[in-house]
Amino acid sequence: MRWLGALALATVLACASRQARTTSPPIFEAPGAALAKELAPDLYRHAEIAWGVAEQAAQRGAEAEHRDHRTAARLWLAAAIVEAERVELERQRLALQAEEERWGRQLARDQTAASLVAEDISRHEARAIALQEAERLSNSPRRGSSQAQTSALLTRVRLNLALAKALGADDSAVEPLDTRARMIEERYPDSADRADELLHDSESLIGDMREKWPEPLPGAAVELVETALVTGFSADRGNTGVVIRSQRFFGASGQVSAATVKRFRGLLDAFPHGPVACQVAVPTLGSRAWSRRVAALVERFARLEDPSRISTGMVVTDALAAGTVQCTFAAYRRP
Repeated sequence: MRWLGALALATVLACASRQARTTSPPIFEAPGAALAKELAPDLYRHAEIAWGVAEQAAQRGAEAEHRDHRTAARLWLAAAIVEAERVELERQRLALQAEEERWGRQLARDQTAASLVAEDISRHEARAIALQEAERLSNSPRRGSSQAQTSALLTRVRLNLALAKALGADDSAVEPLDTRARMIEERYPDSADRADELLHDSESLIGDMREKWPEPLPGAAVELVETALVTGFSADRGNTGVVIRSQRFFGASGQVSAATVKRFRGLLDAFPHGPVACQVAVPTLGSRAWSRRVAALVERFARLEDPSRISTGMVVTDALAAGTVQCTFAAYRRP
């Protein structure tokens, strides 16, 4: 008799299992149920079996047994959802921990650079004056015209060429860019696109010169802040380095702004030392929309010349508007 009872129970469970596989009651469409099925399959399976047994009891007219097994199914499903949420939070914690460890390794590599520096106060003062002039031109009443934009861009180009020479660039590298600047000024005064391309090339030349030093020269942090401000970013210096911010990395519909990434690339090229840690302010870490946007930004950063230099993550904060990107140039900690 015991053998027959065990066989009957196994038959009921098998029927319940088949019914659980072929039906999808409302209880299993509750929020979190799909995640529970993926991350807590054992508990979810118990819920399915209990629900199937309850349905079998209902068909036999065993109302009390029907209620008991339905209650058990709900409890099993609730446990599965809680366990799935725990697993998902642990996944996110491990991902953030891995990102922090990567950042720490990059920073450690940068801190091993030799202490070889040079002083040139007049160069920094001349750069500040030239940057002010470029900003004045950009904000002039003719700001809307291409000619005004071209003038502002060429002012910054000539500033960059003078700085490149001060950093050791020879005439063979500087003169072709200077010739292009004169040609744009004489033949294409309204060609802001040509001037913008030349500006990027001059920033790359500066970066090539700076990269020959094992660490940033004195005054480089000030130069980074000034350049970022003129380029359209917010910027300030802190104990962790120079921090730049922008709310323009994402467009109104959430797409990545190619223009902002291009300006950011110019900063990376002109200031080549050390790792850069970027954080995107998001409303919640569980937002799929913001996860997709951040993934798109990471993909765009991966196309840059040295993608391993940049680490990108998400942060939930009330201090920054959603979509604000904050990047720390860690090597530029001192003036």
